[in-house]
Amino acid sequence: MEEITVESISLKELFDKQQTLIIPDYQRPYVWTQKEVYKLLAQLKQHQERSDEKPLFYLGSVVLFKNKQNNLEIIDGQQRLTTLQILSLIQSKSDFGIKYSHPISLKNIKANYNHFLNNTFEIIELEKINVTSVVVESEDLAYSFFETLNTGGKRLSGTDILKAHHLRSITKVAERNKYAYNWEEKQKNLEAVNKLLVKVRRIDYLKPKNIPDKFASAENWKNVLTEDFAENVGKNKLDIGYSLVEIEENTHRIISNKYSIRQPLNEGKNYINYLMSFSNAYNDIFETKNKEDFYSKFNNRMIDQIDGTVDLRSFYQLCLLCFVDMFGTENLLEFSLWLFRHIFSLRLYEQSRIYEPTVRNYVDSSKIVERIFHAYNYQEIISYLKEYKTSEIKINGSQVKQRFFNKCSDFFSLENPSEENFDEKLKVRIEEIVRTNKDEI
Repeated sequence: MEEITVESISLKELFDKQQTLIIPDYQRPYVWTQKEVYKLLAQLKQHQERSDEKPLFYLGSVVLFKNKQNNLEIIDGQQRLTTLQILSLIQSKSDFGIKYSHPISLKNIKANYNHFLNNTFEIIELEKINVTSVVVESEDLAYSFFETLNTGGKRLSGTDILKAHHLRSITKVAERNKYAYNWEEKQKNLEAVNKLLVKVRRIDYLKPKNIPDKFASAENWKNVLTEDFAENVGKNKLDIGYSLVEIEENTHRIISNKYSIRQPLNEGKNYINYLMSFSNAYNDIFETKNKEDFYSKFNNRMIDQIDGTVDLRSFYQLCLLCFVDMFGTENLLEFSLWLFRHIFSLRLYEQSRIYEPTVRNYVDSSKIVERIFHAYNYQEIISYLKEYKTSEIKINGSQVKQRFFNKCSDFFSLENPSEENFDEKLKVRIEEIVRTNKDEI
């Protein structure tokens, strides 16, 4: 039997096949909203309003993988097929037999079903909807199609592609299911975490690579993420971590987490565990809205409340994640305050509006990322930040600078600050806060 079978068939013919259609573990859940459904309905209506002599409505390609149980796994086309199953169920109670278990899929299916249940829309005639059915019998080939064929609707992100790539490397079904579930539980911030990790790995001064800026397209980021975390990872499936170890005579203490940001990676469990490790760190240090300790208040009021500081925050977060990678969270508050003084001082003395290249040049010239990675203990980097001399503040009637100056003065409770004494007062106040809240984190 050939490895690939390509047919031009109607949806009715596809669903009449005596094979079960299933959603593989590495597929993202059903995520189409009413917006995408209305778009598909508009296309169907426009097609039906054409003259009688017209071809079938072309839905695009549907890629299916015939597994060992002779079931057909939907590799590409889940969003469109699920949507048509919902509409068909509303109109004629016909069920395509696709089974769903993911809670996000079930939630979105129910939402779309309830919304369109009381809406009038064009008759869904499955025999008049054409697809190109591509059935493959090699999982590697199926994944290649999955990676390259995304037609319409919500495009797959780089992180969606990485999920598929690495889950398929885990051969035991129960283990793969566990990792797939854990991935979906952490889905919210994984794209942001992946982008931060890529930036830190690419900013390496010994092996510098181009880093996408904040205006980079989703497609650009997809290419970068898949290049760094799919194409350029090892294939031996060993789950190896690299940590900073403190040794004294016959004892040793692991200072950092198991995985290191810039470490070499292997596909499958190694990359997934690496990503989940930093996802946990990201959530601990940046998701602080419901916490009341001083660090959380500082993060909520001074870092997350953006006022012309989005680029400063981006590199602040990058450096903070590097610190936690090396030294854990034990001294997170102290480092975050001194780092804030170091990076956010740009807001007060930079003469023009701050752009991403300005911040990147500043980070490059100070070598702050490399200083973190080259420190043997956290005191080294803290000493550098304390001794760092900021430029002279010159507000010069700028409302933006004055607003930020006042915001800092209020939050840190600085008494009678001026442009001349602001930095000295801030340094003294940071020392006081660290002493007062030393055991907080």
